[in-house]
Formats: sequence, C-alpha cells, structure tokens
Amino acid sequence: MAYFPFITDIEDMDCLIAGGGSVALHKAEILSEYNVNIHIVAISVCDGLLNLAKSNKRIEARQREFKDSDINGMDFVIAATGDKELGIHISEICKKQKIPVNVVDIKEACSFIFPAIIHKEPLLVAVSSGGASPALAAGIKRDIKGIIPDYYARLAKNLEKTREYVIANTKNAETAARKHIFEKLVLYGREHDGEIPESVVKEIIEEYQV
Repeated sequence: MAYFPFITDIEDMDCLIAGGGSVALHKAEILSEYNVNIHIVAISVCDGLLNLAKSNKRIEARQREFKDSDINGMDFVIAATGDKELGIHISEICKKQKIPVNVVDIKEACSFIFPAIIHKEPLLVAVSSGGASPALAAGIKRDIKGIIPDYYARLAKNLEKTREYVIANTKNAETAARKHIFEKLVLYGREHDGEIPESVVKEIIEEYQV
C-alpha cells in the first residue's frame, strides 16, 4: 500500500468507533480534541469511555452488538473490537461504501492509518511507519517532541499573522524574493523565542525593495 499523509480538517465529521475497550478509549480521547462527533458501539463499554461520553456532548456510547447499518452516514470508521473476523468484516463493508476505515492491528484491512501525533496548536507533526511498527512511530514521536522548542507554537501563530501582511505588501515581488522574506521571518522568530514585531516584518520587506 502507498499511504499518503493528508492533513485533513475533521471538525464536525462523524466517526464510528466499533469497540469499547482501552484501545477504543485511546482513539476517542485523541479525536475528541478535534471536535469530531464520535459514535461508539460495543457490547461492553469501559468506564473510561462512558465517563468521556458523559463529559463530551459530541460523544455517544451504545452498548450492543455492531450492526452493518452503523457505518451509514459516517465520514470514517475505526474498528477496535479485538475481534479479527469482525474487524475484517467492518473493513469490507466500509470499503464497499468508500468510507475510510482503520482496523486496529490489521494493517491490510486499513484504508488509513493513525499516526503518532505531536499537536501544539497550530503546529502538527505526524509520524507513521506505514503500519509496520506503531511502537517505532511512537518512539520517533518522543524523540521529535524532545527537540521541538515550546515557543514553536507561538512562532507558527505569529508567522500566520504576518503572512497576509507580507503577501499584501509584496504584490510585485518575485516568488523567490517572497520566499526569502518568509525564510528570514522564520529565522528571526527562532532567534527571538517566536516573537516577530511588525517593525521587523517591515524592515525585512524593505530589504528586498518590493
């Protein structure tokens, strides 16, 4: 399989999680940070999931057997049942309807993979081994997380603020010149704990006489 790392807006999407154990809980906890509507179906739902559902109006938990019709209207599906046969079945019916599906621990049944995520709004870093070794991806995530300065999130936000200003004030600039401006802003921000004063933005733009 050739997995491609799309970064997709999933806010307000509907996700079915088939399964009610610790793995399902972990997936639900991650997705709950992205304002996803989570529908949980399992014969037995753990206390952690029930408590999560009580505290988050976007999460509902139904304690019963999975039905094929549960996938209807879903934007994506996660099968975390621990039952290989059921997981493959869920994968097959999802793929027929072209619904993205992730089946925990069955790589060949997945049409998408959960990466190991570092999220410091708006900065997002995702690491995947292509399903070969989630443990390796998690280890790489820890390594990367250890070298990302805390101010990078602030830097990303400040660069977002300056982007529109730079574009508006470099309408006649060549693409290469604008690229150099953004690179110098990044360098300045990295050297000043993520801060980029408006005066500095203007000075850098003037350097390129645009």
